[in-house]
Amino acid sequence: MNTSPKIAVIIPFFQRETGILDRALNSVLAQAYPADSIYVLVIDDGSPVSAKKELEGNSITQRLRVHVLEQANAGPNEARNTGLANLEAGTDLVAYLDSDDEWIGQHLQRAVHALSSGPSNAYFANLFHLGDTTNEFDKAKRVRHEEHLPLGGDPSLRVYQGDMVHQIATANIIFMPSLVINAASLGKARFPQAHRHGGGDYLYWMDLINNGASFVYSTEAEVRCGSGINMWYGSGWGKDGLAMRIVDEARFRRKVLSTYAKADRTKTSLRARLAELQVNMLQDVLHRLRAGKKVNWQTVSMFYRENPPSLAMLAQIAHIIKAKLGRAR
Repeated sequence: MNTSPKIAVIIPFFQRETGILDRALNSVLAQAYPADSIYVLVIDDGSPVSAKKELEGNSITQRLRVHVLEQANAGPNEARNTGLANLEAGTDLVAYLDSDDEWIGQHLQRAVHALSSGPSNAYFANLFHLGDTTNEFDKAKRVRHEEHLPLGGDPSLRVYQGDMVHQIATANIIFMPSLVINAASLGKARFPQAHRHGGGDYLYWMDLINNGASFVYSTEAEVRCGSGINMWYGSGWGKDGLAMRIVDEARFRRKVLSTYAKADRTKTSLRARLAELQVNMLQDVLHRLRAGKKVNWQTVSMFYRENPPSLAMLAQIAHIIKAKLGRAR
């Protein structure tokens, strides 16, 4: 009798190219985990390429239980909430995967082992971002593994120690397509609305923490990010959509500052980043004007209405501008 934990895999789907979903689902099948203990919820978020049509006649559905849920386009956060609202009875774990990403290695097996071997109820792993050959932990150096206890003597699995709110707010190390959570203890957490361009996943992690999340993580890369909704990763000044990303990041950081941050160092860091975002919005506007690109003044106006600079912030902005001018000389 199969006694493996029952896992729901939630995949928000919005793509303009065919074949991308097939790659993601094949990576689920490639996991060394009993297929009869996995089911996949694909939430078609008003996708130009229909998820149902992608699966028509596809042999994957003969080997893997896949359900497609359709909704009007609302963004990945709302799509994931739809998945959470449709979990089957008896679901033990919820795993997230973006439709343009792939699991590599034994992600599910390692997550189940880690979550069943200690007190933690949330798991995440290292990954390769789009086009990278160096894994994110080695590339960004945002976490010192020796500061976190190995799980059961395995140095590739670490029980996170310390203030995760501060970690997420200042040097995030959690990645959505590697996250696996305990459905029973963390099922009340939900993704926030209206964070289509960024920050919604960060606030979800904050909600997990409020619902009692404790984390164990893998130092091994268990996800490879592909093209598709990851197209914004690494985008720079003047890129279409960057202004709204700045708006959403500011919303995320204000929410953390007002609701989740407890440590003074976290609050100080958040205020400094909000000042940087004030400068970043100005830089984006100037870049677009110099390049002869259209400026979405409605978005710019909304940003400054939501983020009116205080006297303290104006001083920080002046310091940032002075430092940038000094580097430019």
